[in-house]
Amino acid sequence: MPALETIDDALRAAVTRIVRRGIKLSRKKGRTITLARSSAAEPVDIRLLDPDTPEGRERLTRMLRGKTNYYPFAGLGRLSEKNRVHWTALNRPLWKRLPLSCLMIGAMFFRGGDLKNRLYRLAGVRIGKDTEIMQAAWIDHFCPELIEIGEGSLIGAFCKISSHAYEGAGKVRIGLVKIGDGCVLASGVSLAAIRIGDGVRVLPNTTLSPFFVRLHRNSTVSTVPPIVSRDSECPSPPAGAPADPPVASGGPEENAESDLERRK
Repeated sequence: MPALETIDDALRAAVTRIVRRGIKLSRKKGRTITLARSSAAEPVDIRLLDPDTPEGRERLTRMLRGKTNYYPFAGLGRLSEKNRVHWTALNRPLWKRLPLSCLMIGAMFFRGGDLKNRLYRLAGVRIGKDTEIMQAAWIDHFCPELIEIGEGSLIGAFCKISSHAYEGAGKVRIGLVKIGDGCVLASGVSLAAIRIGDGVRVLPNTTLSPFFVRLHRNSTVSTVPPIVSRDSECPSPPAGAPADPPVASGGPEENAESDLERRK
């Protein structure tokens, strides 16, 4: 599929495609599907954002103006509702979803190399020169064109890079993932709807989303490291205690921007 100029352009194009398809499904099922600028913004009936009408195209253009990491859709319906719209059908018809899913899932089992990168590029993923993606790293087949990985980066085994998040009750987010040059994502890292600068290092088994929406260049991110103590009477954390969130380091100017900070 032809690549658009920037990953932000790709996000706008994906949302426009989903709005157009969502209008057809909402009319067929008799539902009201909504789109919002963010989770906190007022949702808008997508029938008012029809890109095939002058008024709808103008409204949609205003909504998609600027940069954001994701757009939430809602109103697809709960599992018990007979007229629900399945969130996977919102994106593409079945005949397009099946070959794309097979291509992406099949590529996951190849070892890191040029062939694997070519398969991902064929699906729409933007991958820079000399980037390596290890076996069993999962790259989302929902909207692969919304994932960009820069040059000379490493994606470790069992990483999970997602361009969508289904939240249940008929709500789904569509978002971009932009990873810069020279980044290292160690084994088991999970992320979605995030922009990562050049030279970022993420240590194993770290979950970035929804804690971070941006990591600035040369940051290092990890879960809180284990504490080594020689005191045999050192108390253990209580059973069921919540895990500490990831911690980012990189200097005052380069600290990761948290989701809470972004919403202030």
